Amino acid sequence: MNRMKQEHYMPLIAPEGVTPSEATALIAIRMSEKAGVAPVQPHIIAKGLQHSPSAVSQTLKALEEKGYLVRERMSEDSRAVSLNLTARGSKIAEDVDRMRDEFFGELLEYIGKDDANHLLNTLEKILDFHLEQAKVGKMKRISMPEHVLEGLSDVLNYQGESAAQDSLQGNFAKVGCKTSSTKGNPCA
Repeated sequence: MNRMKQEHYMPLIAPEGVTPSEATALIAIRMSEKAGVAPVQPHIIAKGLQHSPSAVSQTLKALEEKGYLVRERMSEDSRAVSLNLTARGSKIAEDVDRMRDEFFGELLEYIGKDDANHLLNTLEKILDFHLEQAKVGKMKRISMPEHVLEGLSDVLNYQGESAAQDSLQGNFAKVGCKTSSTKGNPCA
């Protein structure tokens, strides 16, 4: 456990010239668009990513300067903007998706189906524990708008039938696992 506290790694899942924060924001915007969130607004991205609005604003400004994003005023209120990826931004988001899928595919191949199954079962038990603790008032469930959860499920690692499950299905298949959800024994 000490090793986990001392060694910190971050997968390099961002194309050259794009920071990890920018890559995450691009994916969040793309996923929100695919989920039918309209308009995609900065506060939705900030809440979904659990980042401060000012941090997200700086990231969005950098993406706009690089030509990956267009912010459009929505009304007479100069603060209300919608976020739209440019063609270049969509291409970068696709690259990040591909890189992420490759990374998790390699991870799942490395740990193997038995350990992947054990990890999934352990995470399910942890989630069940949290739910039980919430029922007796020892934990509070944090609520978010449903469209945010659906649109940002990969980013939030939200457990449910979602785009995250669809993207992981191909990676689990590489190591002999079958998934329709994370419940049960997908790697049996």
